[in-house]
Amino acid sequence: MHIEEARPMDAEAMLRVQRAAVRGTAVAFYDADVIEAWAPLPLRTEVIEALALRLARRVEEAVVSRDRSGSIIGFGSIVPGSHELRAVYVAPDHGRAGIGGDILCELEKRALKCGLTELTMDASINAEAFYLRHGFMREGYGEHILPGGRGMACIHMRKRLV
Repeated sequence: MHIEEARPMDAEAMLRVQRAAVRGTAVAFYDADVIEAWAPLPLRTEVIEALALRLARRVEEAVVSRDRSGSIIGFGSIVPGSHELRAVYVAPDHGRAGIGGDILCELEKRALKCGLTELTMDASINAEAFYLRHGFMREGYGEHILPGGRGMACIHMRKRLV
């Protein structure tokens, strides 16, 4: 496994991992309409292009994890301007192997280099235990608004960086 900075050309593969992760791990926690709004298929060109543009403009800082063949098997991103950890996603067939923790550690290092002292996030219900294990504190339950306007239950979390 190798972790490196995500490039705009990685956007499609990253979104495929996100769709697979959501559809593989969150279905026991969310209704089908939330899953569809969160990880719609088929993957649309404008969604890929929007992520590629955020990466190119460095609005969103992301890292990817690649397997030995070079395929992306996980990724995570932060938005330094809002102190936000966007998410960490790992392909379901690579879960529980430490990849998510390694991605999160790399993102925290990058956040510190950007001058951030904390990260906040809206964690999905299914990911709460992962983030708690990695030092995030639960601030409360709420609703995260997905890009299409649909709300989904979430946990507001925060972590101080040292």
